[in-house]
Amino acid sequence: MSQDGQDQPAQQAQQAQPARPRQVVVWQHDQARLQHDVIGLGDVQSDTPYGRLLVRSLTRAQLGLSLMCLALAVAVVASLPVLAALWPGARRITVAGLPLTLVVLGAGIYPVLMAIGWFYNHQASQLEARFIDLVDPADRRLDG
Repeated sequence: MSQDGQDQPAQQAQQAQPARPRQVVVWQHDQARLQHDVIGLGDVQSDTPYGRLLVRSLTRAQLGLSLMCLALAVAVVASLPVLAALWPGARRITVAGLPLTLVVLGAGIYPVLMAIGWFYNHQASQLEARFIDLVDPADRRLDG
């Protein structure tokens, strides 16, 4: 063993290997990605096939969200007459002199519809934010 902790054959093997030549990398100006080569906001603005695909996917997502919220609202509104028909005793219950079915229809349904509207608004905002992040990521934005 030598002083640095390696044995003689290992040192001889290191000395026997020729030094590898340095590899020179040459950059050519036509290989750089220019701003118009980057997929994103320009595709949507200039109506390219990729931009149309992005807009179509956003429109489909918004349509799906709209139809889901519409179905939920229709189910809530349509369930009131069905519940009144299945439970006839609800007509005899009064709240402040009014039948319970009328109170639920007049005041109880609006908070539910407002909650559905809030859910739709929140989800639509998230869809748009994801679309903007996909088209114009934060690390490429000029404004921040």
